[in-house]
Amino acid sequence: MKLQKRPESLSEVTALSLNEETFGRNLADFEHELVRMSSRRSLFASIEKRPPLLIERFATGHIADAWLAAYAEELAFRFELPYPEWLWEADRFLSSPYIHDGHSARLKVWHTIKSPPAFSRRNLFVDVRIPPIQLRAGRPRKSARHKREMNRLRVARYRERGKESKVEDPARRD
Repeated sequence: MKLQKRPESLSEVTALSLNEETFGRNLADFEHELVRMSSRRSLFASIEKRPPLLIERFATGHIADAWLAAYAEELAFRFELPYPEWLWEADRFLSSPYIHDGHSARLKVWHTIKSPPAFSRRNLFVDVRIPPIQLRAGRPRKSARHKREMNRLRVARYRERGKESKVEDPARRD
């Protein structure tokens, strides 16, 4: 079984989403990656690039497009990031309200009240939970891939120094 890399940005979420089901899984995977982010720079990089529209891929793509824009706006607001320009495109707003699990009157009221402003502005009435992201001062975390590459380079430099010291220097002969 081949493991798929988790999306690290909203544009990667859309690139990997072929239907509504895969969109939900990819967004959940993206949320897991958000928890690992440690700097504003990496957080902004995850929302900065404009994701392609999903309206052409599946029937509820217009809801997914609005959802991504609302999610990015909510992250930018909470962590005092610059707002990407793509958030304000007309395709990122719904013309009619969407109420998640709007089968009962109580849930409709609940979602209408609990919906964050970034979502309700786009006619999305949902109870959204943004994962707890702990931004830290200092250097951002390095990925395991980056650490392996740095270690590989360090070992190569060490081996080169070892080869150089083994070569006899004719000026140092006794």
